[in-house]
Amino acid sequence: MRLRMFFPRLCLALVALGPLLAHAQQQCSAPPGPRPAPTDIISDTRALRRIALTLEGTTPDIAELEALAAEASAEARQSMLQQAIDRRLQSPAFYDQMVRFGHEWISIGTYTKGAQGDAYQGDMAGHLFRCNTGTAHANAYFINDDPDANMQNVCKDLDKNGAAKTQATLQVEPWWAPGTQVTVVGVAASSTATTVPGPNNTTVDCGRANGGYYDPSVPDGCGCGPNLVWCAPLSGLGAGSVYDLYGSQRRHPFEEPARLLGHLAWHDRDLSDLVLGNYSVGTNWLRHLYVRHGRQHGSTATDANTTWWKPAADTSARDPRHPDANDPQAWREFVVEDLNPFFLSLTNKQPGGGFGRTYHYDPRTTTTPPEGLPSAGVLTMMGPNSSWPRERVRAARFLEVFACSAFSPPAAGSTFPPYQNDPATGGTCLHCHTTLDPAAIFFKRWDFDPQSSYYVPWPFLGGIGRYRITAAWISGRYPFSAADGSPGFRWKNAFVPNTVMTPVTPEQIAANPEAVLLDTMPQTYSLLGESGDGTMGPLGFGKILVSSGAFDRCAVRKLYARFVGRELHPADERPYIDALVKQFVNDGRKVRPFIRYLMTQTEFRRGL
Repeated sequence: MRLRMFFPRLCLALVALGPLLAHAQQQCSAPPGPRPAPTDIISDTRALRRIALTLEGTTPDIAELEALAAEASAEARQSMLQQAIDRRLQSPAFYDQMVRFGHEWISIGTYTKGAQGDAYQGDMAGHLFRCNTGTAHANAYFINDDPDANMQNVCKDLDKNGAAKTQATLQVEPWWAPGTQVTVVGVAASSTATTVPGPNNTTVDCGRANGGYYDPSVPDGCGCGPNLVWCAPLSGLGAGSVYDLYGSQRRHPFEEPARLLGHLAWHDRDLSDLVLGNYSVGTNWLRHLYVRHGRQHGSTATDANTTWWKPAADTSARDPRHPDANDPQAWREFVVEDLNPFFLSLTNKQPGGGFGRTYHYDPRTTTTPPEGLPSAGVLTMMGPNSSWPRERVRAARFLEVFACSAFSPPAAGSTFPPYQNDPATGGTCLHCHTTLDPAAIFFKRWDFDPQSSYYVPWPFLGGIGRYRITAAWISGRYPFSAADGSPGFRWKNAFVPNTVMTPVTPEQIAANPEAVLLDTMPQTYSLLGESGDGTMGPLGFGKILVSSGAFDRCAVRKLYARFVGRELHPADERPYIDALVKQFVNDGRKVRPFIRYLMTQTEFRRGL
């Protein structure tokens, strides 16, 4: 393809050399002939080996290779190869390969935030400790801040002073192990309160946890709620494992983007749901994280929901590696709003994607808070947004991942207007920020609140739910001093009025401090050649990715590199990429048909 595009340029150069090469003009005026057939086509048995390695990650068995080699008819061998492709595309091993590909394509860091990575508290739930062997209530769970918890007195039927006290016990089916019973002791067993009295005649919500040094807790006097949903069986540094997929929570938000990609491929969904969909997939651990995030924002909608953690009652699509109906580790599909009401489905809680989901909100013209943030596949997941903890970084990473964008320094000798107060309009930084800042607008609301936990700040959505933003917060004076790195202090320096990323005036901020969180790109802006449709938040960004064609071109390039084995050059091979994109879109952006198509092309059969 590259030689084909280069040939006319070579001919014109030859013409310029003079009369001795005058015949070159005649050659240049002739249309290029058909490309010669490649001479490096691999054998059928090598093709079978490549098919198996690509789709299942393993070589074919000897019997299959021998049967193919023994077939005399070329037509029959091609039929056998096509059957080998189709069979493997239906294999659970293909799902595994797609999850692996998802980790390569959507590469994110660990889900953590705080003083040290191993002191993870991202579960946002009261931690449950277990009674030691040999105590009166061996292996029973008790709340971290139970008044009698010191020295495990609650496990020994003692009070905090060591005096005899018969502690209450309760058998309960926990959210993390449906179909089983665990024992809880002490306050966890005796309290059914939903609120408790707080200081200065206030009322404290038992469903919201408090941060701590290593272990969060529920408010004093509160239990763990229905089926212990307000708590988690985690404690200390052991909660911070990033390697244990089935024994802790932290690994699951890291897995989520890749698992969604594998899910879309396995169930033949539109791949654009990666950035436009209102649904995701999750184990009970990941689902609990969404539930707790919404509960910390003030929603009580899931308190009475007794189905989200019961896999046997869930008929939604799931991964092929967990067929047991009651397996809590199955990656099961869910509409995000069902677990966290502040991630809007915009489809009456039916799973879907596409361009029809629209939500407009402009804090410059109203002080009424938004109902929530429209969910948008990977773009609104906890893992990526916490791994990339600033709006410009999120914009850059998502453009690199889903638009195959590349950010590089300006060419030597480039000149720029002087920097004043906006990196998108002055200084050398505008080389990248003219693209980054219009994209960064969409990612302002996800941040971390030191007030929730002084050691490991918890994530929150600014201006949504109970997290209303005041003038004092924006000034950096609240909730902590300017030196503590609280969101308000950072926002004061990052969200500067009358800049590309914050196109609001000081007067609009004075009327509504939450105007600095404007996360809708103005119609006068352009990103990837598109102006957008006014949808707020990451969903608006996702629509631009897809409508501009950047998502499709990037997806095709990524799939081609993974399944054919070489990178496509975005400039030299643009016509070929466009042809592949047409095939991909005509197939409904479904991964399996596109891979099947790629494997029937001559390029797949070429050797080295």
